[in-house]
Parts: sequence; structure tokens; C-alpha cells
Amino acid sequence: GNDFLVLSAVTGATNVIGRPIGYFLCKRVKFLPLQSTITAVMAMSYALILAIDDIIVTEVLMGVAKFCYSLQAVELAILQYDVEYFGMARLELASGIVVASGMIGSVVGTSLAAFLSPFTAVMATLAIACAECVTICLMKERNAFNV
Repeated sequence: GNDFLVLSAVTGATNVIGRPIGYFLCKRVKFLPLQSTITAVMAMSYALILAIDDIIVTEVLMGVAKFCYSLQAVELAILQYDVEYFGMARLELASGIVVASGMIGSVVGTSLAAFLSPFTAVMATLAIACAECVTICLMKERNAFNV
């Protein structure tokens, strides 16, 4: 019972704090440095969860990872409608891929948490965060200052 209360408090607090800060940052920091840093911090949080076996450390690091996810959610919401980034001819396809990727990520994340052991779920999430970091580094810079 208390575990779910802590989880909901961490999730709610990080969303309430992270989304406004994410919007503030995306207007002031370039896309590639910001998103690659956020993703690297998220990956390090998951790696430290695997390395340090302590419930308090795990809760704090899960909070950090959720905060990073909240920061990224702002950019994701804006990116899917960015005509300047994708171009008008590719906007529909690109937006569909962005939205579908988010949905697939939600299903995979929920499935990992529901059906795998916590260690395996965190390990898989670490691998996904590392792949995401590589993907972001391969993207081109985006002009987010006119958002």
C-alpha cells in the first residue's frame, strides 16, 4: 500500500514540476544538448539503481528518472507538430512515427513493470534509455526558440 502511495507522489510531483521546467528549458537551451543531457541523466539513474541496492536510493533515482521523462515530454509534444523541423511534405509521416513511438513506449514500459522482475525491468529500461540517447545524438539540431 505505501509503495503505491510513494510511487504516485513521485510521479505526480515530477510531472507538476518537470513539465513547466521542461517548457522553460526548451525555449532557452538548444535541442541536442538539452535532450541528450536529460537522457544521459535518466540512463545514469537506472544504472545507479542497478548498482546500489538501497530502497531510499532507488526511490530518489526513480524520481530523478521520472523528472527527466517529464522534461522530455514537453519537447515530444512540441516536436510532433514542428513543420520547420520535419518539413511540410514529411510532417504527417513524422508526426505519426513520433506518436506511435510514444504509444509503443508506453505499452512496453507498462509491460516491463507488470510482467518482469524489478531488476530485469530496470535493466531493459536502461537499455532503452541508452538507445534513446544514441538516437537523439543522431538527430539534427532543431530551432526550439520560436516555440
